[in-house]
Amino acid sequence: MIFDQVTLTRGLRLVVGASLLLSACAAPAPTAPPTAPAATTAPAASTSGGAGKAELSFLNWNNTGTMKAAYDEYITGYLAKQPKVSAVNVEAQPFVNFGDVLNVRLSARTPPNVSWVNASTGPQYVRSGKLVDLTPTINATPGFDLSDYPEASLAPWRNGDKLVALPFTNASNVVFYNADIFAKAGIPTPLELSTQGKWTWTTMRETAKQLTDKQAAKYGLLLNNNIFTNGFRNMIDIYAAYGGAPWSDDGQSCTFTSPETVQATQMIWDMIYVDKSLPGPGVQADWTAGTIGMVLGRANAFGTLGQLPFKWDIVQVPDGPKGFVPERAQNGIGVWADAPNTDLAAEFVVYTLTKENSTKFAANTPSPRKSLANLDAIQPANKVLNGEQLSRSVIKALNATNFKLEYSHSNYAAVEKQINQDFDAKIWNESSQVPAALNQVCTDISPLLKQ
Repeated sequence: MIFDQVTLTRGLRLVVGASLLLSACAAPAPTAPPTAPAATTAPAASTSGGAGKAELSFLNWNNTGTMKAAYDEYITGYLAKQPKVSAVNVEAQPFVNFGDVLNVRLSARTPPNVSWVNASTGPQYVRSGKLVDLTPTINATPGFDLSDYPEASLAPWRNGDKLVALPFTNASNVVFYNADIFAKAGIPTPLELSTQGKWTWTTMRETAKQLTDKQAAKYGLLLNNNIFTNGFRNMIDIYAAYGGAPWSDDGQSCTFTSPETVQATQMIWDMIYVDKSLPGPGVQADWTAGTIGMVLGRANAFGTLGQLPFKWDIVQVPDGPKGFVPERAQNGIGVWADAPNTDLAAEFVVYTLTKENSTKFAANTPSPRKSLANLDAIQPANKVLNGEQLSRSVIKALNATNFKLEYSHSNYAAVEKQINQDFDAKIWNESSQVPAALNQVCTDISPLLKQ
């Protein structure tokens, strides 16, 4: 892996990997932690910064664009207030490698001081005892106000009475559309359908097919969080809207065979193989190229929105039989107990998530803080979407009383691997019988769900 090294204020060395240009939440989950120590050539988590000062290490999976700008500002501010720390070294690993890199370092007892923790695999780390309790540092930070976080966002990160990570993202998907393509096709736009109360997954499918049949677009719809390379987890928007899910709330029973999950999966399969309106496995597709009618993805997924050569607009994800049920990704950030200087690392983590600093992060993702889930908090950080556009997409999702957090499970990595193998082999092909294939998925993962 090739790294670029940049020197910032007070010796900050920012190590940037070739990370994926994704939001802080959309990618396949890492594999499970190794059960035995493994060798590693990774640098030590924390080293002397000279004159007895500490250097902290911070591992994440995206340090580009507005994400990098936010953390550069946090680090500079923290170094200015904490004379015991000379540097915070940030290393970004592509998400597909992130879990393996972290797990090798945890097994070798050389973890980073600080890292992001994916929500899906969070339970296995929370219960591991390897994350530091942040509660004392939070209590010692004037004005932090932990009560500003909904308990639902904190609960996944609690290990008994210890809060071992803090959620830093609160992202949902939206739908962008190419207005020029819709004008060419002469059909109602998603915004017009939404205004009429007709914006559903059914009408989205019909619309995508019309765009393709009329040859106004190469494809009517693109799922930007790729359901093939990134896996079944990115079916969550349609599953939630239909009342479907991969497993029961207690994580013990497979529910891929429920009528709701089968219906939702069948619709996506039909769009790919019957309507030909959604690109299938292995097809390279880019909404910004101007040949695709609609795209479902993160609001911050397209850094070139202001420079696109076509007119575009944005709406919320469509309703399903269960109404409007947006997905929310609430990933965490924590401190690893096997690294030195845990007190300073915890102080840095809590500093990045004060209300003031959480406000600055709005260009990447809304904060889980209740006081920041509004237009006044989000609009100033957004340079492209206007207030009306944000209100009907991002803010609408934040205000939803019925939503679905990213799928998580205590054995998530093994379960996800098996599901994705089955989807690749048995569902994403033209000859698939979706109900039978989903029945096989349940047969294969049921033992894993109980581990």
